[in-house]
Amino acid sequence: MIIKPFYRRNLPHFQSENSYYFVTYRLYNSLSKKIIVELKNYYLQKKNFLLKINDPRIRSEKIYELQKSYFGKFDYYLDTNKECINYLSHPEIAGICAGSMKFLDKKDYELICYSIMPNHVHMLVYVERFLKPFYKTMQSIKRFSSRESNKIINRQGVFWHEENYDHIVRDREELNKIIKYIMNNPVKAGLVNNADDWKWRFLKEGW
Repeated sequence: MIIKPFYRRNLPHFQSENSYYFVTYRLYNSLSKKIIVELKNYYLQKKNFLLKINDPRIRSEKIYELQKSYFGKFDYYLDTNKECINYLSHPEIAGICAGSMKFLDKKDYELICYSIMPNHVHMLVYVERFLKPFYKTMQSIKRFSSRESNKIINRQGVFWHEENYDHIVRDREELNKIIKYIMNNPVKAGLVNNADDWKWRFLKEGW
């Protein structure tokens, strides 16, 4: 199968074999339209300014930093918005989400770690070889967890926001920072004082 190295929806997405992927996906309507527009405008204004940089290496590095900043702002709002939809706080639904990620472990990817937050999920995986485009892997995870979660809360309709944030990890230093970020996100969000007290997180043995 031919896998495109790049595709775009609202955000750019890259695909590279033998790579670690940091993925965040969130519940539908977990952020207000006002916040989404605000963040999108922030990103576009900054990016348009950076595109004027002549040096391609510096330009690429600055846009890369902007994308990380953009994600950080999104995650901040998800962590601090206590009044939004939080279906993932339901233990059965959190269990379904965990199961959907673990089901594809050693099939589509190697699952390194995850944290299931009340309204979003952070996941780190290693992809040695693509059996299908990565977005289709994410569709499988979200399709199953959406269907089963809706049964639990007796609802119909869209469960997950359509697009994910995914990021190819550049080096070992960044990899370690991302693992630390994922595993400590429940503390950062004020859900627990000790990360080990958060049931819905996972780190592969040996890491």
